[in-house]
Amino acid sequence: MILKLPDANRTTYGLLHIEYVHDNTIMKATNIWNGLRYKIYMDANPQLNRVDTMAGGFTYNFGFDARHYLPIYRNLIWAVRAAGDFSWGSRKTLYYLGGTDGWLFPSAYNLPQPAQDASYAFQTLETTMRGFKQNIANGNNAIVINREIRLPVFSTLFNKPINNAFLRNFQLIQFFDLGTAWNGKYNSLSRPQVNYSDPNSQYLTVQIKAGGIGPFAGSYGFGARSTLLGYFLRFDAGWQMNSFFSNKPVLQVSMGVDF
Repeated sequence: MILKLPDANRTTYGLLHIEYVHDNTIMKATNIWNGLRYKIYMDANPQLNRVDTMAGGFTYNFGFDARHYLPIYRNLIWAVRAAGDFSWGSRKTLYYLGGTDGWLFPSAYNLPQPAQDASYAFQTLETTMRGFKQNIANGNNAIVINREIRLPVFSTLFNKPINNAFLRNFQLIQFFDLGTAWNGKYNSLSRPQVNYSDPNSQYLTVQIKAGGIGPFAGSYGFGARSTLLGYFLRFDAGWQMNSFFSNKPVLQVSMGVDF
């Protein structure tokens, strides 16, 4: 067999990573914590295989992730999270907003397309935004805020040991999610929206703005969690904040604990 396409040039990067972590949380049960934990990080990625352009060949990323778990009654907790990622340099990191972490059957929007006037070295997902598919928005900056009420039903309501892992870890939750991603400077922060243009007309354009609050896309909904066959699974049904349970929810099944 003869390959008709030439070999692609491989780009090699170095990595300098600095991170500060604070964690005073106590795990009372699976997916149930009390306390505060957060991390702040900074990355610098120099491009190594083009020494002649080393002066401009850097990608920088700054980010944070803070989570606070407040006890309400026994194992019933209120969990809140705020996270952000920001990238700059000659080549940036592209963040795709939407979906959940560990989503088992992911789907994504075809629009919006990444900005054509920016150069990206890496791409990654920015979660958690339930009620939306992946790529509700994208850019080199992203912010996400999550809030959950977590109720481990049986371990909270009953005062006796529960041997069955599914019943012991079964939880019902109610959540609100807010988030946005944008390209460019910080004053470009705005509610995600998609523009649809008529290919037969240069004047007709339809602008659809995601449901949300202020500059953030938003969703709300309910979920259930438990351990099944040794895996902690999460099921969520989320609605966009542009109506009150009037449209079909986005259903998402994910693997893993926390947000």
